[in-house]
Amino acid sequence: MFRKYNISLMDEKWEMINQNIKVKHIPRVGELIYLNNEEQYYKVINVIHNMTNKHEIFIIVEIFDKT
Repeated sequence: MFRKYNISLMDEKWEMINQNIKVKHIPRVGELIYLNNEEQYYKVINVIHNMTNKHEIFIIVEIFDKT
């Protein structure tokens, strides 16, 4: 019923943080993402869709400082 998307997280220097994360909803610009394995919040800066052979989604993030 619901489609799952595979996304890749990249930092603002386009270095890979995490690949092939399965999500039900594509995050929007300004939203926060929490990764359990890293215990870190990330703020979404940009969402890039690559529509060539396969629909790839790259989420550009920055580390969110709680202070």
